[in-house]
Amino acid sequence: MSDNISEIISSKEVILKKAFTLAEVLITLGIIGVVAAMTLPSLINNYRDKEIVTKVRKTYSDIYNTINHARTSDGNINDNSVLFNPENSSTKTAQNFIKYFNGAKLCPNNKKECKQYYYNIKYSRFYTGGTNTGVIWSHVYPAIILNNGAILYIVQKNYPDCYSETTYEKHDEAGRPILDEDGNKIILPAVTRICGYVYFDVNGPKSPNRFGYDAYYIQISKDKVEPGIQPYLGLQSLENILSGKDNFIFSDYTVGAEK
Repeated sequence: MSDNISEIISSKEVILKKAFTLAEVLITLGIIGVVAAMTLPSLINNYRDKEIVTKVRKTYSDIYNTINHARTSDGNINDNSVLFNPENSSTKTAQNFIKYFNGAKLCPNNKKECKQYYYNIKYSRFYTGGTNTGVIWSHVYPAIILNNGAILYIVQKNYPDCYSETTYEKHDEAGRPILDEDGNKIILPAVTRICGYVYFDVNGPKSPNRFGYDAYYIQISKDKVEPGIQPYLGLQSLENILSGKDNFIFSDYTVGAEK
């Protein structure tokens, strides 16, 4: 009888030893919570980055293919001014452009129901626009809102035959004017072969609204459609994405602050 009792007591001790105490359970859950808190934001950001990359590639491809289709369908294989006609206004070009996007909406300006599609976008790095403080990109260009939420802003240039001989002020990488030894702005000659631009934001008004992440621009000449050349408008990120590197290049700055 005593042997049986001893066996029962022994088996209960084994069961108790195998079970977790409440304190152990709480400690384990706490550790899991800490690990989750440390890893989840990174996982979420990685997922978001991949989603943005996919949208950038698709939007760029849609714009590129649309312009190519427009020029080939009219028989002028090497002339993008078929769509980006220098004789047209930006609104007229947007009206012609939207015909190639099913279910898209045209906003000629920021009035009434279109106001939500006109918002400020930060540059991909500190940029002054010729001032001494950081600024943001603001505009009133006609907008095409695609059915997937992306927004295209259409800029038509009116250079005859998409060609212009002009001048420009020499600036540093932040957009501040570079002065000569007498303190005067340096003016240089330039040749422009641009028909127009398409700025685009792949997720519309949703944050972060930053060039080099969800916003970019494309420049259109008579025979080319390619990423815009300005670094502060996201050039490095767009080149990375189109080449398969999937690496965003941008840095934060404070609007209105000097650097």
